[in-house]
Amino acid sequence: MRVEDLPGSGDCETRIDTWGQPVLFTSSAAYIVAALFVLWWARRHNNPRKVVARPQVWAYAIGLVTAGLGSLDYHGPAYGPEPLLHDAGLAIALVAALAIDLNALGLPRFQRTWGLWGFTAVAVVVIAFLPGISPLLAAVAAVALVIAEVLVYRRGLRVRSTALYAGLAALAIGAVVFALSRTGGPLCEPDSLFQGHALWHVLTATALALWAVTALPEVER
Repeated sequence: MRVEDLPGSGDCETRIDTWGQPVLFTSSAAYIVAALFVLWWARRHNNPRKVVARPQVWAYAIGLVTAGLGSLDYHGPAYGPEPLLHDAGLAIALVAALAIDLNALGLPRFQRTWGLWGFTAVAVVVIAFLPGISPLLAAVAAVALVIAEVLVYRRGLRVRSTALYAGLAALAIGAVVFALSRTGGPLCEPDSLFQGHALWHVLTATALALWAVTALPEVER
């Protein structure tokens, strides 16, 4: 297999045969740390009878853990099917977050459940025939979540907080760093300990953790 065909080859860091991409591999654990934070925060701040049901919180956390494991594999040994394994966990987390938002918006349970199951079923079928399309499906889930978030805040169902703005800032900075640190970009130094894509891992994991702070507040509905 050519070097440019290996997972992570477009993310700048030099790939070492034994360790993959060490800095990117290590930073991938940020998603697992984010999942642990979400579970800790939910335990202290979420009343499942009044805010968000526990299965939805666990689905979100499991998605983050899976995203971390997928990224660890992607930038490490690359044993799993790529890019499916790399993106599946993120898609799970985004769909779980979407379910939480749809619940907040008061969408009837029947429509909410069948809509999410329908999206999942279509995604499974599409991936079975076109595994490489998994990043696009994760992007679709992200766009749906953004739309739901806008509706949630426009209807005043959540308070605009410091956590919200900090999460948005982390995403914005992460997006810029991601674009500039790709292979051939101005911030790309393949053998440096500073890797922009690693910072992207940490910033997006931070944003996903802060989303839980905004969605699972200790308030009465």
